[in-house]
Amino acid sequence: MFDFSSPLFLILLVAIPFLIYPQLRTNVVSSKWRKRITLLLRCIALFLVILSLANLHRTKKEQRLAVLFLLDISDSIAPSQQVEAINQINNAIAKMKSTDQFGVISFSKEPSVIINMGTVREQPSLPVLLPETTIEKDSTDILTTLKRSLELLPEEYHRRIVLFSDGINNVNGFSIKDYLPYLSASGVEIMTVPLKTVNDSIRVHELQLPNIVRKGQTFEIHAMVESDGSIPKVNGTLYHNDAPVHDIEFTLQQGLNELKLPLQQVWETRLHTYHLKLNVSDEISENNQAEGVVLIRDKPHVLYIENELEQIENLKVVLEENGFIVNVIPATEIPTELIVLQQYHIVILSNISADILSSQQMDMLDSYVRDLGHGLVVIGGGNAFGPGGYTDTKIEDILPVEMTPRERKDSVALYFIIDTSGSMANYVGLQTKLELAIEAIRSGILNLAEEDKVGIISFSAGRKPYIISKLTSDHNNLIEVVGRLKPTGGTTAMKEAISTAVELLNASEEERKHIILLSDGKSTGEPSEFVQVAEAGANEGIKTSTIAIGGAAQKDLLREIASAGNGQSRFVENVQELPKVLVDTVRETQNYIIQEQFIPVITNSDTPILANIETFPLLYGYVATSEKSAADVFLKSHKDDPILTGWYYGLGKCVVWTSDIKPAWSKDMISWENFGKFWGQVVNWTLPSEGINVDFDLNVYPRDGSAEVVINTQNSELVSYIVQVAGPKGSSQSVMVHQENLNRYVGEFQMKDSGSYIITAKPDDESILTQTLSLSYPIEYTDFKINVNLLMKLAQETGGIFEPTLTEIAAPAGVSIEKRISLSHIFMIVAVVLFVLEMILRRFSIASGYIAQLREQLVQKSDDVIPNTLTQLNKRKVDLSLIPNIDMHTSVDDVSPSQASPEQNSSEELSPQSSDSTVSRLLAVKRRSHSV
Repeated sequence: MFDFSSPLFLILLVAIPFLIYPQLRTNVVSSKWRKRITLLLRCIALFLVILSLANLHRTKKEQRLAVLFLLDISDSIAPSQQVEAINQINNAIAKMKSTDQFGVISFSKEPSVIINMGTVREQPSLPVLLPETTIEKDSTDILTTLKRSLELLPEEYHRRIVLFSDGINNVNGFSIKDYLPYLSASGVEIMTVPLKTVNDSIRVHELQLPNIVRKGQTFEIHAMVESDGSIPKVNGTLYHNDAPVHDIEFTLQQGLNELKLPLQQVWETRLHTYHLKLNVSDEISENNQAEGVVLIRDKPHVLYIENELEQIENLKVVLEENGFIVNVIPATEIPTELIVLQQYHIVILSNISADILSSQQMDMLDSYVRDLGHGLVVIGGGNAFGPGGYTDTKIEDILPVEMTPRERKDSVALYFIIDTSGSMANYVGLQTKLELAIEAIRSGILNLAEEDKVGIISFSAGRKPYIISKLTSDHNNLIEVVGRLKPTGGTTAMKEAISTAVELLNASEEERKHIILLSDGKSTGEPSEFVQVAEAGANEGIKTSTIAIGGAAQKDLLREIASAGNGQSRFVENVQELPKVLVDTVRETQNYIIQEQFIPVITNSDTPILANIETFPLLYGYVATSEKSAADVFLKSHKDDPILTGWYYGLGKCVVWTSDIKPAWSKDMISWENFGKFWGQVVNWTLPSEGINVDFDLNVYPRDGSAEVVINTQNSELVSYIVQVAGPKGSSQSVMVHQENLNRYVGEFQMKDSGSYIITAKPDDESILTQTLSLSYPIEYTDFKINVNLLMKLAQETGGIFEPTLTEIAAPAGVSIEKRISLSHIFMIVAVVLFVLEMILRRFSIASGYIAQLREQLVQKSDDVIPNTLTQLNKRKVDLSLIPNIDMHTSVDDVSPSQASPEQNSSEELSPQSSDSTVSRLLAVKRRSHSV
């Protein structure tokens, strides 16, 4: 069938006669047949052009097939099965039409496109050895591969997927059966070909241990081992905390075996690891071992993190008197694995800067409180909260307070005064002191609030200070400008630099004004003059802080300047630490630290934290913060800032004490009679109520790539359970549990990585239960049974075939698709060829006519030459007899002018019309007469 896309162009057909008429009226000389052919060619060419403009299409119906082959290359598939599957794919491709399309995807943990979709005639066959891939093969994600396939299959084809797999989907924890309606609605036919798995003789499924055991209590360990019966006996070793404790021989039956290991008894109160390893060689060695953990408890454990270890006794002693076991470590030794931190009920951070903690440790503390339901107590000091860099960190998210004091964020004006004298050009390692100072200033600027204004002044060799930048809030530009500083040499003029900064700050309108001086203190002038300038600035409300750089710095002088300027003095011997020191100094300018005497005000006397406590002793300072909306403030300062604040964070609790527990701010509190009682109640408030008065059981069962959470309760009322999972590598998940029946709640979570998963469940009240599930090796090695049911269900629900033949894989199917082929380009090419041919014939016809006319004219002219010549000779009375060899009977008409005698030619010249050709003709006449 044919049709037109733009039929309006057919109206141009009426113009053909008008285009042909001029050729019919032409006077060009040409034969009739030639005129007719050129006219016909022109008509056909014009007709084809019009058909091309009208976009003539030829339509036909055909079945077009697009097949995407999915090949499972995970470790559970036997290598011989992969080779057989590749051969099947190539044989199926050979049976497809050349115009059909196909592609190949290999998959394990992720899909990988081996051959993109394309026609059979243009595609290469699948190689027997697949290209190497970096994708891990220790898990299988069929669902993601199917979704990816739907994106690659082209439209307007009958779309077909051929899945070669064992049907085990163990990634993401999603059930393929739940996605069957989606796959069915896609209109893609899925054929499934089961692949045999590796023949693995033995695998240890799990070690079953109790989660929590009291100190000195004996407990059992059971190993769940599956065997195919080919190895009746096997030896194994049980490890406790990586040390071998028992060598055991097991007798195995075909199927699942529950093996009882020797009784265990542990007296050390902490987390203990048990590991069973079977001494056997089979197809997969990774699953011949398993591990589990058990927590040995007696009294509640507290992890007390404090860098100033010489001042730990005050709190440590009172906590131990309250029945806690306290383990004290510096911040550098904070565990990096959550399973290790789990053994502690409470973590206390005392005056710990956020700069010391890695992002991994912050995430772990977040999961420790939110997911495990454990407690966190954060105690203040000069290195905590705002001054400690908690702003916009994970630590700030956990705490019930924000780092910016409520309604007390005054505008800030700050000048950096930097020494650029010759001593600052000295190298420290690979950088000069000045380069390190520039890096420090940049870090300091980044720690200021966006609205804070900053300026930079440099000073050097006995000349006036140079203002690098006046006060500005354009921090990005300032960071670029400070990089232009260069050492200038000579001694310094420090007094003038401080005076200039004081003068510029006096002219500003900001509420808080600061100067930070970076120098080694070597300068011209009397030391007393520097102190006087700083003191004058302090009288105007301008604080001056100093940072002494280098071992040869004038530390005493710079300390005096800072003291006179009501600021802080820092000494940096190792210049590499300068950026951190300057950042700390900048943070101190934020008005975080309040060093004033006050008595805390009780705002919530009903809390257990303040039970039987009516008054507090005098405090001498704290770090200003502001409480979050969901927090409970128990104590406030004289300026209405929170001193003691707490809240629930996830399943756990967090308490903040914004003062310290050292003599600097709490010297009266340390000697207070209720000091021990108060801190005992604070820590007890955050203590998780694990296993106390619970009326439910928590059980966790591993599945393919996931685990099922089951809560059984005798409570007939509807209860809302919060279930959190803390997994390996800092992962965290919330589990949605639904009520299956009156006494049973069920949920599910994903298990992507090997390691320990800590599952915590909490109902509406404060009771908590925790279970630990260990995934000892990748989930791919736990099950080697072909999931025939899933493969058959996939084929059935999508209209495919389970175990199809090669013919069925390559067979066209589906509704025939109408294909429209445009003929416009073909018509246009033919029209151009006809136009060229017509032009050639027409031009050749005209040329032939002109040549024929020219030939006739030449012949006519030559016929007139001889008579004219003889006539002229008669007129001149030429005697033809005088011309040699001329017969006298020859008429003058037969004689050419060239037959005249030489004498006559010499005596009388021929007319100018004579030519060599005329003479030649006369001679020819003479020769003919002799021949006669």
